[in-house]
Amino acid sequence: MKTIHLVVGIVLTLMCILFMGFREIGRYPDKIWLHRCNSMEKLYEKHLIYPNIEVDLIFRENRKFDVTHDADTSFNLSLASYFSFMKKEKGKMWLDIKNLTAGNKHVALERMNEMTEYFRIAKDRLIIEGKDWKALEAFTQDGYYTSYYVTYDEPDDLSEEEVDDCIEELQEIADKEVVSAISFPGYWYTEIKEGLNRSIDLLTWKHRSSQLQFLLSSVGREMLADPQLKVVLVKEKGRFHR
Repeated sequence: MKTIHLVVGIVLTLMCILFMGFREIGRYPDKIWLHRCNSMEKLYEKHLIYPNIEVDLIFRENRKFDVTHDADTSFNLSLASYFSFMKKEKGKMWLDIKNLTAGNKHVALERMNEMTEYFRIAKDRLIIEGKDWKALEAFTQDGYYTSYYVTYDEPDDLSEEEVDDCIEELQEIADKEVVSAISFPGYWYTEIKEGLNRSIDLLTWKHRSSQLQFLLSSVGREMLADPQLKVVLVKEKGRFHR
């Protein structure tokens, strides 16, 4: 009988925790954003829960911001379609420009300015992310909120010395004040929080976690309570993920 009571107690506790998690979905729209919203159908499907989204872009030679995750793939979907929708809404967009470089930064910036002016999208509604801080500096100087994309291997796959070298490099980038934030996979959160020791904004993603999984996890609760961490991207595939 004691065993049955124990099992029932555990089940009821888990159900209460799960219920609390479901109840909190959608309560943190400013901090929990939708990861990889690379189709208009997904944007429409998820917009009520996720007014703020992340989109992957390739800047093509024809000056088009192509909505796609991979340079060798195109769905003939332009960033213009998103701006046309978002100008009527209050959401924000995290734009991950996969191929932003020092070589194309000026043309990309010029085109982004043309589009934000045409669609009347305020610059503070955008996060411009890239892997080249020198390229991002031009956007920062022009008034955009920018983020340097961390591409290091997982800390568990690196030696302690290698992790220290990564943190030192991020400190140097932060000290240059050429970007507004540093963005990184969630598995770098602990090392960056403990080692960076800079006041720069932090952005991250838990790309294997739904919002419910994120809310139920201890690290998720820690991230929600962290004022330095401004945005967390979560995975919600829906019916139109790509």
